[in-house]
Amino acid sequence: MLFAAVSISTARAQSTIGVAAVVNDAPISVVDLVERIKLVAASSNIPMSPQRSQEMAPQILQQLINEKLQLQESERRGFEVTDADIDRAKTLIEQNSGLPTGGLDQFLAQNGIAPETIRNQIRPQIAWQKLLGSMRREIEISDTEIDDNLERIRSNQGKPRNNVQEIFLPVDNPQDETKVYQNAREVIRALEQGANFGGLARQFSASSSAANGGNLGWLYSGEMAGELQQAINQMQPGDVSDPIRTIRGYYILKLLERRRGDANALTDVRLDLYQLFVPIAANTPQDEVNSKLGILQNAKETADSCQSLANVAVDLGSDMSGKTEGISPNDLAGPVRNAVANLDKGGISDLIKVDGGALLVMVCDKTEESTLPDRESIRQRIEMERLEILARRKLRELRRNAFIDIRM
Repeated sequence: MLFAAVSISTARAQSTIGVAAVVNDAPISVVDLVERIKLVAASSNIPMSPQRSQEMAPQILQQLINEKLQLQESERRGFEVTDADIDRAKTLIEQNSGLPTGGLDQFLAQNGIAPETIRNQIRPQIAWQKLLGSMRREIEISDTEIDDNLERIRSNQGKPRNNVQEIFLPVDNPQDETKVYQNAREVIRALEQGANFGGLARQFSASSSAANGGNLGWLYSGEMAGELQQAINQMQPGDVSDPIRTIRGYYILKLLERRRGDANALTDVRLDLYQLFVPIAANTPQDEVNSKLGILQNAKETADSCQSLANVAVDLGSDMSGKTEGISPNDLAGPVRNAVANLDKGGISDLIKVDGGALLVMVCDKTEESTLPDRESIRQRIEMERLEILARRKLRELRRNAFIDIRM
């Protein structure tokens, strides 16, 4: 392969004549390819040896060809990308990557990457998104589809939730099956050697989640396609899957975290609590113990608000009394959790004996929010899935009708 013999310095010297590919009379230079390989290596934490560069060059060149087609079609349709658009996208990358303002340009400079490299990657992405936005009117989503999605999620509510990242490599043509699988295996090898999953997702994934490093967030069982869900069910946090073939292409999944669900927990409960605590030392005489417990009992019978308990605490000089806001019942200590489990707003617990004393707990406020996604979120997710299918179909059409001359 020609690329194996092209050094960075040589590529710069050939910037006017070194052409890696031509897409509808528009060239992609060898320098463009070399700079993008450097960007992929730096952003994904891939040690880029000459052999690794040679192995990844065809995949990265194909991405550059796709971007050229996307930009050409978007411009033909009248969609423009402004400098302000690119600056906003750079800011978003910095935020998602934990970089300070201006940190992306500094990152490029530190890695010897030309500043235009990131702009040349961002420009077709924005243009393509604008074009796809115009295709939303072709998508119709019925209330029945949303209802079915909600019911499937509700039926799996008590099952584990998984925090998942994805890399998606589409197979748009059966003839590309072997090549795409090899690309997927190459991604796996890079990950095994320490590459950053999110960085690879941003560079190679064809899913809309790529902009967020492939992060899908927390998903209930049943929110993913069957073969993907089956793979996730067999994984442990930190695991990365082998390439998973679906009808759309190959997925690589990473399980970040798993949470066990409560079969009856259809809501997220948050409590504002006031604790009235009376200290009782181990050697306190019984009559004094009875007196202090009597104070708590009287407070239980007379207090009509958390402020009433706070007033008692002031009179007692109880420094360990106070209010806690927005706490989940699951985060409470066992005795307190059990004591407030069935209390509504304004309810007060029985006396709770603990090490070092006794206490009462009143529920000052109680909020319950459904943990199920709302209908609009489900509609947007279905729309995005449909839009991705339309986007791949459109890109496949562009490739089929384009003149593409790969010269290396």
